[in-house]
Amino acid sequence: MTTQLKICGIRSLSEIQELKDLPIDYFGCIFAPKSPRYVSVDLAKDIVTEIHSVGKVAVGVFVNTPIHELQQIQQQTNIDILQLHGNESVEDCSTLHNAGYTLWKAFSVYDTLPDITPYQPYIQYPLFDTKGIAEGGNGTRFNWEILKDLSPYSYILAGGLEVDNVQEALCYRPAILDVNSKVECNHRKNRSLVEKIISKLAD
Repeated sequence: MTTQLKICGIRSLSEIQELKDLPIDYFGCIFAPKSPRYVSVDLAKDIVTEIHSVGKVAVGVFVNTPIHELQQIQQQTNIDILQLHGNESVEDCSTLHNAGYTLWKAFSVYDTLPDITPYQPYIQYPLFDTKGIAEGGNGTRFNWEILKDLSPYSYILAGGLEVDNVQEALCYRPAILDVNSKVECNHRKNRSLVEKIISKLAD
């Protein structure tokens, strides 16, 4: 098994059109209104159409969004995976899982891992991101040593991933690397930086 790549925070049609031909497995749209990378449902629908046109997977990122609203957005945009990045409960995950949704659940960490056992029956992957001011996209990394005893390819790694540390991150054998702010220039994804990440993954 090899580590896959997700580019998160796609916020324009031009970004996805520029990146969709690259070997990227997942693209993320953020539906958290406080995020600088927030996208509207109408824009997300068009972005997801571009993602699906090349057979890639669309992920929607939500922060404490009511379940009925989550379901409505999924139906309107046709996103494939719901990434829950707030304080969603085990019960929330159970409800969505039983309704047929594929879930990733984010956990904010720094130097210890939480007990995620209650969530595991309902989520495809836990996602470990750096605890910071925002729910995600802080651009900083946590202590990756806390991941060393996890089963290989059983989780998603996010937080401060960039060209200079991707190879180190691969040593911890995450299922997916979730890259966001460190491949941006002037508030948009930069193809050259993304290509450098891809090159490191291929080494």
